[in-house]
Amino acid sequence: MSQYGCTITKKGRELIAKVLASKTPLTLTRVMMGSGICPDDVFPGDLQDLIEPVAAGTSSTPVYDGDTVHMTVEYRSDMNGGLDHGFWIREFGVFAKDPTVTPHVENEGTPEEYVEDGEILLYYATLGDYPQWVSAFSDTGLDVRRYPVSITVGEGATVIIDYSPEAFMTSEDVEEFCMISMLPVFMDEARKLIAEHNADPDAHPAILNQISTVDSRLSLLELMYNTDVSGNPFTVTFETLTGLVVSGVWNTTQKRIEF
Repeated sequence: MSQYGCTITKKGRELIAKVLASKTPLTLTRVMMGSGICPDDVFPGDLQDLIEPVAAGTSSTPVYDGDTVHMTVEYRSDMNGGLDHGFWIREFGVFAKDPTVTPHVENEGTPEEYVEDGEILLYYATLGDYPQWVSAFSDTGLDVRRYPVSITVGEGATVIIDYSPEAFMTSEDVEEFCMISMLPVFMDEARKLIAEHNADPDAHPAILNQISTVDSRLSLLELMYNTDVSGNPFTVTFETLTGLVVSGVWNTTQKRIEF
């Protein structure tokens, strides 16, 4: 059985101690989803990155409860332009910025490239034998996975996020998604259902009865003006067969005898 559970990493505990001592905010920088399996002989708290990173996730805005911050980590198949292939979520991590580390310089010369160090894996979760499949993005809908996260940071600490939290869509986001993505799908399905309904011979009985009545009156006019019949023209309908003996089939809906 694979390891299962969540933990604040050793680097994460050290960072929390630093921010508490220096009274600086704990800054969350990103959320990553992965497909790696933490080996049984590896303590998850020792990890400094995901085993197999796959895609960036997001989260809700942190909410405080005493010395603990709660948030929801989320992955949606429409993020970052849309997921082009499905994958198993077996792990995820929350990363944070270490404000005590000074950026260093790579490729010294002209121009110099400054690289910010100090981003550490603060929180690691492994789903073990219970991974979750995320389908590729399509017009038929979203595939969403959410995971509650709680991080104890100590009294008086401040947690901020250095990315846009997108775990919950605004009403404007929902309206835009419904109009652009879902409405065309609904319309296509509605057209198919209407076409199937119209092709059903038992559909629209009231309209069929009206058409039958019009046919009867048209036949009467043809009888009056296209034949040599003299006297009083008449039509016969078969709303009831009381007193009659017939060898055909009585069509009760259209009030006629069919042979």
